Amino acid sequence: MPSLKSQWLPSMLGVALLLGLAAGASADGLEVKGALAEREMRTLAERFPGRMSGSEQERAAARYLAGRLTEFGYTPKLQEFPVRYSFHPLGGQADDERDALSVNVVAELPGRSDRLVIIGAHYDTAVARTEAQAEAGIGGPQLQGVDDNASGIGVILELAARLAGTEPEHTIRFFAFGSEEVGLLGARHAVSAMEEPERDRVVLMINIDSIITGDSLYVHAGPATYAADRAAGAAREQAREIAAQLGIELRTNPGLNADYPAGTGCCSDQMAFDEAGIPVVNFEATNWTLGDQDGYQQTAIGPGFPAGESWHSVERDRLAHLETHLPAGRLSERPAQLVSILLPLLRQWSGLSTD
Repeated sequence: MPSLKSQWLPSMLGVALLLGLAAGASADGLEVKGALAEREMRTLAERFPGRMSGSEQERAAARYLAGRLTEFGYTPKLQEFPVRYSFHPLGGQADDERDALSVNVVAELPGRSDRLVIIGAHYDTAVARTEAQAEAGIGGPQLQGVDDNASGIGVILELAARLAGTEPEHTIRFFAFGSEEVGLLGARHAVSAMEEPERDRVVLMINIDSIITGDSLYVHAGPATYAADRAAGAAREQAREIAAQLGIELRTNPGLNADYPAGTGCCSDQMAFDEAGIPVVNFEATNWTLGDQDGYQQTAIGPGFPAGESWHSVERDRLAHLETHLPAGRLSERPAQLVSILLPLLRQWSGLSTD
């Protein structure tokens, strides 16, 4: 890991100064923490279901996200990349092949240095890859994808709105990734589009994926970078300290499954950056103590979640179902918690003044 990434570790003093802003009234004049994030989560889910990789609905969602970022004062770019995969159309008789373009939405808040902080979330939804998945209501054009991952995109948009017009030391690059559900293709394209010197200038990548359904909030470091240098876990521990000071429970993988080392996570867009040697933290909501203890069982098995999860389910990962079967207020509470944790974390890692 380049020494640049382990040399610059933000102090908790600066974080403490920022906690008042995160927990109290907003100095930027915006509404209560999480309100914009929840509203955008609901809009993306309701207006753009079936945001499948390379589909017109995915592109429509990308245009919407770019429009919102423009309204916040950014100049977003649509970063196109090719995708090709097989899927089973709902009601179809055989698998189809999709050969199309997907798109990442990218916006930057320029900094004074040549270093970068990247924060992202995917906006696409799952496809039915087999006949069995199609018949089971997994993926497809009706999937709202509230938890996975309109929830993460809502948080990204609120953070972008709150930080717009500020002047950080290090550039903050916001990503809405396409095609996560077919192999992290958007994130992999973003990494491949960066020359090695630019990768070396990234001090941290933050990823948000599926923060609503799971029993508890978690934050993890990347297994590759953390194994190479324990300093890559600094942002994870800093996030947990911020959460503790705010009275928010924020866990990390306890390492009950030997295939998933303690304190690290997997299986979302941050993996592409972790594999490239860039320190990462990923935020999610699940329950690493249930099932195979690998983070895939999100909640206890019950009438609302017969398999203990909502992943990719047209029936369960939708607003009406989650509002009925999750604790009251969950769809408001979680975005507010993530914004409250991430705003001081992102400010601190970008070197943004507390003035």
